[in-house]
Amino acid sequence: MSLTSSLYAGTSGLGNTGNALQVTSNNISNINTVGFKKGSATFADTLYQTIGTNAGASQVGLGMNVDNVAQVFTDGSLETTSNATDLAIGGDGFFIVSENGSEQTYYTRAGNFSFDENGALVNSAGFILQGWYVEGNSGEEYGAITDLILTEFTSPPDDTEEITVITNLDSDAQSKSVVLSNLFKHDVKDGTTVDSDGYEYQTVVTAYDSLGSAHEVTVYYDKKSDTNWEYIITCDPDEDHRALVAGTDAAGLLARGSISFSESSGEVVTMTMEELTGVVGNVEISGNNTVDDVHFEIEDPEAIQWDGYGIRMTYNGDNWELVDSGDYKLPDTYNKAKIIYSDSTSVYLVLDPASSGLDEEADLKISLDEYAMAGDTLTFDVNNPRELHVQDIENAVYLGDAYNNTTISINNPGVLTVDAEDISLIWNPYTETWSWSNPAGTAKDRLVSDDDGVVVYDVRNADAMNMVVEDISLYYDGGNWQWNNALKNDDITIDAANTYSDGVGVTVEKSGSSGAAILAGDYTLTWDDTAGAWAASTTNTSGAALTVTGEDDTYVLTIQPASGDASTMEISLDGTPEDGDTIKFTMKSTPPEEYADATITTTTPGNPEAFSINFDGDNAGVADLIVTNASTLTSLNFDVNPDTPPDKYSNATLSGDATYCSIDLDGSGNEDDRQDIVFTFEDELKSGKDTDPLKDRSVITFDISGSTAWRTVTTDEAKNTGYYQFTADFLGGEFGATENDISFNIGSKFDGNNWVNDSLSSTQYATSSSTTYQDADGYPAGDLTGIGVESSGLVSGTYSNGQELALFMIALADFNNVNGLESEGGNLYSATRDSGTAITNKPGENGLGSLSSYALEMSNVDISEEFVSMIELQNAYDANAKIITTVDEMMSTVIGMKR
Repeated sequence: MSLTSSLYAGTSGLGNTGNALQVTSNNISNINTVGFKKGSATFADTLYQTIGTNAGASQVGLGMNVDNVAQVFTDGSLETTSNATDLAIGGDGFFIVSENGSEQTYYTRAGNFSFDENGALVNSAGFILQGWYVEGNSGEEYGAITDLILTEFTSPPDDTEEITVITNLDSDAQSKSVVLSNLFKHDVKDGTTVDSDGYEYQTVVTAYDSLGSAHEVTVYYDKKSDTNWEYIITCDPDEDHRALVAGTDAAGLLARGSISFSESSGEVVTMTMEELTGVVGNVEISGNNTVDDVHFEIEDPEAIQWDGYGIRMTYNGDNWELVDSGDYKLPDTYNKAKIIYSDSTSVYLVLDPASSGLDEEADLKISLDEYAMAGDTLTFDVNNPRELHVQDIENAVYLGDAYNNTTISINNPGVLTVDAEDISLIWNPYTETWSWSNPAGTAKDRLVSDDDGVVVYDVRNADAMNMVVEDISLYYDGGNWQWNNALKNDDITIDAANTYSDGVGVTVEKSGSSGAAILAGDYTLTWDDTAGAWAASTTNTSGAALTVTGEDDTYVLTIQPASGDASTMEISLDGTPEDGDTIKFTMKSTPPEEYADATITTTTPGNPEAFSINFDGDNAGVADLIVTNASTLTSLNFDVNPDTPPDKYSNATLSGDATYCSIDLDGSGNEDDRQDIVFTFEDELKSGKDTDPLKDRSVITFDISGSTAWRTVTTDEAKNTGYYQFTADFLGGEFGATENDISFNIGSKFDGNNWVNDSLSSTQYATSSSTTYQDADGYPAGDLTGIGVESSGLVSGTYSNGQELALFMIALADFNNVNGLESEGGNLYSATRDSGTAITNKPGENGLGSLSSYALEMSNVDISEEFVSMIELQNAYDANAKIITTVDEMMSTVIGMKR
């Protein structure tokens, strides 16, 4: 029994050592297998037989067996490759793969993947790698783990949402235009929308629409003043499909604005933007919708050919109604407009019924994003499509010192909202003031007014009353009305027959004669040597007292009427008078200096009831002003005040001096925009007390070409992105469906309070204007040209349009007991009850390893270890074989004993 047991014990050693050698040989044979994990065999003794011994019962072994063949999951070395989808895991974890169409999942460390003809990311056996799909721009994964199959081999286009234009604008440049946007031309043949002599610098950036088509966006710059520049943003007029701009003279003009730089550092201080809204402008809405919720679509451009301001409609809960009363009368150009259909979200409007024929169709459609509520109102203007972008000063005429001496600046064209004609400004050099000269537009009770309120003024020719004069004084001398203004030099005529021949100079102290009556007549001063004084006499019979005071060469003649203020004259002499010398002069009141040619005509001499005044001296006998109901008066004081702003700019104010005249057209009074329009004079205008208000005055007359097609973009609107945005529509979808808002980035960002410059921003330095950097964030469609895999497992595609979009997120799995996995061949493992359920996550998370692209994990077999193992197994095998031969010899001996 013992010999047989020994034989079988040796036999078990031979067999199991052979099995162990099989593990070693398998390791060695897979030394170049990608991701292979070597096996390690261990032995264990088997059953024992109990035998009796002198010491009692003892056990004798019956041989051995293979205890376990375990996988060793240490990392293998990495081999670099040229394939981006060759992946290696550094650390714990397995790739998850699945056979196409099967729910069976396998796990592997072999990362030699590639895309098959169907776009699936597969291993060499065709098993599909598992993971998550991700959102292309953010890289965020979504959904459950699934087959990673690339179904789109093109990158969809993306429309431009931001253009970046960083420039240096030459601080030494000169202004080339009054308003840059006014120079824009839509009907160009050579692609030039602004002539080169109208701007200082331009730069072009490429933007994309939502279909991926490229469009050139051109930004023009021109200098306004030392530190201020204006800009316009344009595109090809044929590519501008904004509903309210397409087909107009402004097609292609997207936005305009200004940039202010620091005088010391040359960096951006602030900027503005105005957006061209188009034919419909100045939109206001109350209630449930905002201005951004209102969309207009022009159906019949031919019906919209005139300006029409203040079109208003209200919603009554069922439909919209036009308002034509009170402060909101329909404009004359569209006074027959009517609504042919409306509901809470739409309005169909016929602006010109005559052009629509019997079968009326809407000229203008309005769409609302939100439901209107009862009481909601909508107000808007309609702009003439011809030159609707133009806000300019036209037909300017300069008279006096302003002629050939004036430069005009329009610093805030946005306030030129409506057309206005024959606006006139007058510089009074004596009072050194600017005033409006708008007599025709001034209410008659304001043009001519007094404090008595007794007489009646009938203005027959307001245009002749174009200068401001306060306190024009008249008196009735018993037969006719006469001028009775404050004494002035023109009222005095020195007699050429004076016997005092050494020279007489007569001046008037005007400040001392305010309100004094002018006593017409001849005056004589006679020198009395004995008295050493001048004696005064006059032919005036009013009883005025005359006194002369003074000495040497300067005397003052005081004329004190019976009632009222005195008039004074200062008389200067050259030389010494002799006894009996005389100075003779004539005094006669003349018209105000502002109306030096004016004449008074009493309707019925001897009756003060009525008289007329011809202010400009033209057309003798033709009255500019008729005064009646004056029978109870012997004197009259009144003002002529044409200093009234134009009706269409009733809040406008003037300021200035002999060097400039400034108009605050909207009357804002804000320091930043008080100088909306400025007339600057190269040589100063005449001014001072020695000037003649009529002869030395300067006059500026002009028209305003206005438009409400421009909308100011507020800084509140810039808070979301930090940049102003303008609207472009390169495709022309209905109701602005294809419009996209584009941010304009000049390297300065609004933080809610101020403009903060980036490290790279626009500047104004004393060097040639140039583009420092430009970019646009949109792109066209692109074909897949390459794949990249990040260590995080994110798979991205590189496309011919230069974009890189996230495609997938690779999933990894791990197990509580990796040695419980079952090898399936082909470098695949399957989960078992012993391994536990797979724990999945992204690479690099929860203890999982990270990925290396362009690399494969090689076998972790160490050939030297395997050779040592072979030697050990060979020796063990030889020893076990020796047991068998020994037992064989012993058994032969036993058998031989029988012989």
